[in-house]
Parts: sequence; C-alpha cells; structure tokens
Amino acid sequence: MTHRERILRTFRREPLDRIVWQPRLEHWYNYNRKFDTLPEKYREAELFEIYDDLGCSVRYAGRPLRFSYEKCNIRSEERPEGRVTFYETPIGTLTEMYRSGEGGTSSYRSKFPIETLEDIPVMEYLLSDEQVEFDEEAFEAIEQRLGDRGVCQFYFPRSGLKRLIINFIGFENTIYLLHDHAERVEQLLAHIERCDDKLFEVLCESPVEILNFGDNIDANLTPPPLFERYLMPHYERRCEELRRAGKFTHIHMDGHLKTLLPLLGKLPHDGIEAATPLPQGDVTLEELKEAVGDKLILDGLTCLHFMPTYSYQELAEFTVRLLDLFAPNVILGISDEISPPGDIEKVRMVTDLVESYAV
Repeated sequence: MTHRERILRTFRREPLDRIVWQPRLEHWYNYNRKFDTLPEKYREAELFEIYDDLGCSVRYAGRPLRFSYEKCNIRSEERPEGRVTFYETPIGTLTEMYRSGEGGTSSYRSKFPIETLEDIPVMEYLLSDEQVEFDEEAFEAIEQRLGDRGVCQFYFPRSGLKRLIINFIGFENTIYLLHDHAERVEQLLAHIERCDDKLFEVLCESPVEILNFGDNIDANLTPPPLFERYLMPHYERRCEELRRAGKFTHIHMDGHLKTLLPLLGKLPHDGIEAATPLPQGDVTLEELKEAVGDKLILDGLTCLHFMPTYSYQELAEFTVRLLDLFAPNVILGISDEISPPGDIEKVRMVTDLVESYAV
C-alpha cells in the first residue's frame, strides 16, 4: 500500500499492511535550513525529499481556500517592532501585530484586533463581508505535489470561542468580557457561527475527504464548563454537516487534557490530533486510551522523546507501548512536531519500528 492508501483506509477502518507514520518535519526543516544547521546529507535537500528518505508520510501541504472581501481592505506593513495588519472597514479599522521569533521561522500575536467593546461591531462587519471559495487549482497542485505521500487535508478558521482566545481578543480579555459582558460576547459568537455557514458550505462541497478543526485545545484555556457550553454544540453541528457530505474530521488538541478526558469520547470527530501525553502533557497513554475508546488518534509521540534528554531505547519502548494501545486506530506522529534541535535519525528509527510492527 502507499501512504495515501493507508491514510484513507485508517479513517475508513479498513485493514492495513502497516501503521501510517506522519512526523511533521516542517518547522524542524525551516529553522535548520534558515540557520544552515541541517545534517550534511540534507543540506541541499527539499523538504519532501527528506520525508521520502526517512520513509514518512506528509500530513499538510497547503490549504486550498481563498478568502476575499468586497467592501473591506486588509493590508500589512513591516515595522521594526513586527508586522502590523490593518483591517479597514467602512465603519472603522482594526489593527493587530505579530512579532517574529526563532529568526523569523515562527511568530506570535502581540496585539489583538479587538481591544474594547467598540471594536466588536467592526469585526462583525469584517466577518460579514468575508467571502470564501474553494481553490480548485491550488487543490490540484497540492495533490500533485503530495502524490502518494499523503492526502490533501487542512485546518480552517477556528470555532468561535477559540477564535476569540487565539485570534481576536486573547485569553485574559476574553474571560473578562465573558464575565462582564456575556450577552454581547455571545452575540459575537452567534455572528461568527452564522458567517461560518458560508465556509462549511464550501467545505462540504469540496473534494477534500479529511478536514481538521485546528482549535489547539488546552483545558487551561477552555475548561469543561466553557468547552461544553461554547465548543461542543459547534462541533456537533458542523461535524454532522461534514459527515453527511462524506467527510472525515479530526480536532487538534495539543495542550493539557486532564480535566477534559471525560468529554473526549463524546466528541463527534473521527479522530483527535496532537493529544500530548506524559512526559510532556498531563495525561498518560493509558488514560488517553480509556477516554477516547476506539476513536482515531493522530500523533501520540512527544516532542521531548526526540530531544537528547531521551534515549533511542526510551523512544522505542514508548512507541511500541503507544502502538499496542491504539493500533490500528492510529496515525503515528509527534505531538505537535519535532523541534529544531530534535534528532532526525530518531525519526528513521521509528520508521523501522513501524515497518516491523504487526498491525
């Protein structure tokens, strides 16, 4: 079987010849290429050539969605303190700022576009004006580039509450606004949900079979009361729409999960991506397995195991333990990715383990 066939068969719960291994090497590659610290054998290699050499599958290779605006304008400029983006609407302008980290290979939002209640109507106008289309040409290019290495899948704009926390307002101010102005914030959440109808229509009509809810769930940011009130209804509604359209779904949960364990089995998604066990997260593999049951797990190995702190033997034992618990309902990967100083030869060792593991 090819990697592509194995991925689809895993989601369809069909027999496999071996487990899919998708370690996500992008950040490791971009950082080390930027600072000329790639291993000698990979100094001139393209990213996908490294995947091929290591015998791994590719998970993400682009997002074939095109967003545009009729009445609003978005422009960015580079400043010494970071990249500033202006969201210009007929009723006002919002600004956000990103600062670069790791030599420009990563970034973080240092200023959120919504800072006061007066900014909310401007954001609502912007969202109402947003148009989304499926980019067939980009999709074909992604599929051609992937070949048999993987399947075109991607994440899309986050659910309402996580968009407030990560994209629009920030965690602390979102909590304060929910406490002090709950009705107004819930109006904004309802507006986001209505505007997302266009997005999900496009997703349902697209030829893409696997879609990721890239919400980056962490129980410290969305504890059970918030999760059940604001996220679960969204997931139930949208996953049902996508399921009726023949799509598979998974959700990115890469933070602390201990208090959310009782809810994982109730999630409507086919799989959970990037759940991070101990020694990096706050749950054991066994606790995770008990919580998710037969739901598909994507990833499961920790980034820490690829650092010098842990030996090859410790990584091998952890990998076999994970596979024994979850196979065949697992697409093996690193929760979340291998970091720039990670040992890339450990990736090759896991490839050898997977190839010899009896499904």
